[in-house]
Amino acid sequence: MHPNPRYPNHLQFHELEARAEDMIPEPAPGMSWVVAHTRPRCEKKLVNFCRLHSVHSYLPLLETAHRYGGRVRRFSKPLFSGYVFALTGVRAKTLLRQNRYVANLLETSRQAELVLQLRDICKALLAGRMVQVEEYFECGRRVRIVGGPLKGVEGVIIRRRNETRVLLKVDLIRQAISVEVNTADLMSAE
Repeated sequence: MHPNPRYPNHLQFHELEARAEDMIPEPAPGMSWVVAHTRPRCEKKLVNFCRLHSVHSYLPLLETAHRYGGRVRRFSKPLFSGYVFALTGVRAKTLLRQNRYVANLLETSRQAELVLQLRDICKALLAGRMVQVEEYFECGRRVRIVGGPLKGVEGVIIRRRNETRVLLKVDLIRQAISVEVNTADLMSAE
């Protein structure tokens, strides 16, 4: 559970929304978002491969710090280990399938839902909020954040160690993160 120092905390709602839309665009006709299930520890290699072949990809990263002796080392690790999201057409899907970094491609017809879920996670990371990967929960009360930089984000409310957190899920890969929120900024989305 670490703040993400890569992104400034002062981004406002509209700035977060615009940056998330740039990072996770709506698919054009003939294009779709897929999830590349990677071979172990190949997420960043696959993102570089996608960049080299002009394939738009998104790998949510979590900044972490470790102390080794007297030195502190900072590095970024994939938020969802083993998964990279890519915006693909027919040619890009073929490239990904024939790539040595990809174990499997997951496709979905629920593109709009995937885009919204990825944007919500992107906004939480860009806002510099404390996030942590959580178990994927099927049940819980659905809420909408109505104040602060995450205004408009929807998720499921959970409680951890006397904190109120909102669970942001990516249903296709059954992964989730939680972000700490103020209960005054929540309203029911049901």
